[in-house]
Amino acid sequence: MPTEPPPQSRSPKEATDRRVAMHTDPRFLELKRRLLVFVFPMSVAFLAWYLLYVLMSAYARGVMSTVLFGTVNVALVFGVLQFVSTFGIAVLYSRYANRRLDGLADALRAELGDAPGDGGAGRDGTDAGPGAGPGSADQTDAQNGAAR
Repeated sequence: MPTEPPPQSRSPKEATDRRVAMHTDPRFLELKRRLLVFVFPMSVAFLAWYLLYVLMSAYARGVMSTVLFGTVNVALVFGVLQFVSTFGIAVLYSRYANRRLDGLADALRAELGDAPGDGGAGRDGTDAGPGAGPGSADQTDAQNGAAR
């Protein structure tokens, strides 16, 4: 006797309508606003910093070739600071997202996750959320009998 999947509570059209309606939901708009509050100024600041590096390398060669100590000059320090600032922005974004974005995004995703054919899955059909699969912390804790 073949096992049939449980009946779906909503049609695919209803699920699509819910997703489209979410774009005007005040919580979704707040999530977008919070994202832009971080991303836009940080992008402008980083691009200005990078442009300064490029322009100084092209037009202020005398300044960039100034030796600070040993064989280390200003250009080398600027170049290394480009990498440092990139990783710094990544750390800042991660902390900002954990504090200001993830809770609201998880709530909205959970609300839409009950839609048929979705199941919280990503674009590639895999579930990338917490407790997403074999070896995840939630599943491992459950297997070990640990309560979270």
